Amino acid sequence: MKVFPSLFLFSLLAFAACTSHREVTHIETKNSLQETDAEHKAFLYAEEARLLGKNKEAQNRYEQFIKQYKRNATAYYNLGRLQLDANELMAAEKNASIAVKLDPENHFYREFYAQALVSNRKYKAAIAEYNGLVESNPLNTEYLYGRAIIRVISGNYAEALGDYRLMEKSIGFNEDILLQKESIYLKIGQPDSAIAELQKLKANVAGTPKYDLMIADIYQQRKMKEKVSEIYQQIEKEYPEDPLAQVGMARYFIETDDKNQYNVYMKKIMRNKNLDVKTKISLLLPTLRKLETDSLEREELIEHAHLILQENPESKEAMSLYADLLFFMHRTEEALPLYKQLIVIDAQEISHWNQLLSIYADKQQQDSVIYFSRRCLQSITDNATPYFYLGVSFQQRKEYDSSIAWLSKGIPFTQENKALRTQFYSILGDAFHSQKEYAKSDSCFTEALQIQPDDAGTLNNYAYYLSLRKEKLDTAEHMSKRSLELQPNSKSYLDTYGWILFQKGEYKKALSYIQQAIRAGGEGDGTLFEHLGDVYYKLNDIEKAKQNWEKAKQKGEDNPLLIQKINKGVYTE
Repeated sequence: MKVFPSLFLFSLLAFAACTSHREVTHIETKNSLQETDAEHKAFLYAEEARLLGKNKEAQNRYEQFIKQYKRNATAYYNLGRLQLDANELMAAEKNASIAVKLDPENHFYREFYAQALVSNRKYKAAIAEYNGLVESNPLNTEYLYGRAIIRVISGNYAEALGDYRLMEKSIGFNEDILLQKESIYLKIGQPDSAIAELQKLKANVAGTPKYDLMIADIYQQRKMKEKVSEIYQQIEKEYPEDPLAQVGMARYFIETDDKNQYNVYMKKIMRNKNLDVKTKISLLLPTLRKLETDSLEREELIEHAHLILQENPESKEAMSLYADLLFFMHRTEEALPLYKQLIVIDAQEISHWNQLLSIYADKQQQDSVIYFSRRCLQSITDNATPYFYLGVSFQQRKEYDSSIAWLSKGIPFTQENKALRTQFYSILGDAFHSQKEYAKSDSCFTEALQIQPDDAGTLNNYAYYLSLRKEKLDTAEHMSKRSLELQPNSKSYLDTYGWILFQKGEYKKALSYIQQAIRAGGEGDGTLFEHLGDVYYKLNDIEKAKQNWEKAKQKGEDNPLLIQKINKGVYTE
């Protein structure tokens, strides 16, 4: 069965074109073989660059060539093709036109000229060129096909249908022609005619449900539910193991909200060895979009993803999907070994490293975070992720020099990510503060806030450190207040604001905010009770001060100042 080529694909060998045409282009050469040889050499010089893929150079050489040899149609043709590839549409059309004028009998030139006209949206002129080709070659159905395509592009659907009917008369049944007709009938609002074309295809092409599925789609668009149901029942009966049918059935059942049948077919699809992994994964997309709202479908989705992996155990895509779903559903212990396999399979894929490092960071396993971050840097050196995790992990281990060193190395790779760049500077600010390098700390926090002025975490931390040093308390209060506007129920932010008020001597206001911090989830935080005791002390309620200092100790706070307060019953800075 013949399949018509695309209108704009031309398989013309350059030397074939050149050889067939040289006799024509040099008919009027004046009087010497020397001039013919010179033209031939100049042409080959230009053509050599084109064949080597040096298109710009070839274009320049052909432009020089036609200045001297103005009657060589092949040169104009080849130059036009180079210009069309370079999106120089008007120039391509001009040179194609010259090639046709020089050699109007060459159908390659006329086809290319039509292509150039279409590129410039000159559809009538392009059709006129094909009219000439059809008239001079009435048995060549490819010209009819080319004209039909242009008529479709330009919206001349009735004329295009006429061309397809002529082709049918000439060559008989052809799958491609019937599909083109079906598409046109849908465009012009004649769905019954489109269905008739699909019925012809179904009758002549056995062993596939694709035309039944296309007919069902048309009925679906027309909201003819009974017809749709009837077709899918027939598909289910005739093609129970066909992968295309299974995919169609799954889509049908999800659209009709029949979850049980949808899952039956999805399991069949996941086990089907004739479907590739990417197709299987794409079929999970409707369910993936519901992950955050439908907890029941989460488990079904996990099962489907696991089936894909079981059928395709060597597939990186299948393993990655299953691991990511486990990660999303907080089943990180199951995801962890999969990510370890994935970083071996493809060490350049940063997302796998991200998830792996995130799992170990959440588990507070700094040794593992540091180990895998360093392994990541052996394969990927230009991504901020491993530097970030190294910086955070060393800071948690109170190894501030190492934290600062890794964070500083990673900053250059955060240019495209403002949020991450902010975090780098903010954590650097924390590290420098811990080393009592306050000027550097302030500089980092300032840089972070210049990038993202409303980053609540940075505003809070900077304000808290200033309050501890009793510096710029008005600025600290302003920043802390803004962090609370952004996240009003944060216990940490409430405590910071209360502590700043404490440092400013506004003890009653401070009491209110620290009490709010405890009510906002801070019942187990010893620092909040220590602060509460400090406030009561300043309010001259010594008994409550002692009670809250004792609570702070019970809840795990054991810094030397707290012990001194408890032992002496006196507030100590």
